[in-house]
Amino acid sequence: MSFLSCDSNEQEKILYHEWEPTSSSANVVEWNVDRPNEKKWIIKETVDSIGRVKKLEFLKDGTLESDIHCYLANKVTFEYRKNQITETLFHFDKELLATDCEMWYKSIYHLNSKNEIEKIERFSKYDFSNIDQGEIEKWKTEWAPEYSIIKADSGMLQVDYYYHSFAKMGGIYPVSKNYVLDEENYYYGDEPEKTSIKNGLKN
Repeated sequence: MSFLSCDSNEQEKILYHEWEPTSSSANVVEWNVDRPNEKKWIIKETVDSIGRVKKLEFLKDGTLESDIHCYLANKVTFEYRKNQITETLFHFDKELLATDCEMWYKSIYHLNSKNEIEKIERFSKYDFSNIDQGEIEKWKTEWAPEYSIIKADSGMLQVDYYYHSFAKMGGIYPVSKNYVLDEENYYYGDEPEKTSIKNGLKN
């Protein structure tokens, strides 16, 4: 069954997960905490009416975490169209700029009828106000391309911020056909993320 239908404006729900900052990521400590106000770091997850993550907010003491690595978003949104997931990365209300940390701000994941990722389109934005004119072309083509495509045959693909989501795509963790879970990888080998991803791969 495919969950990639049009967005619904019906009732959403909110989930709260405890997290902690690491030297390079945000580590989930516990899914679905009962008393989020008692926790310093909370992921606020907005889930749509058919069980898909719509937004992730990384909070510290109830507000968006400001002291976060420049290449990590403190807010992420997800939009769903037929066979597509669009993931947009924000620092507060501003989309991430490649000129800050050589990061794309938007990814479009293209899925087939089996919910396998066939390719990813990446998009970058820039602030060239303090950039030497001679470097602009390198930013757009070499350092952080304005547009790029990653195909499934070039590596194992997954939705970047889904490992911070409990709901994922109605319980599904979309990956490319050749995907193998690397349980020793720093981002995905820890609990409770590992079990959540394994369950999503079965769906």
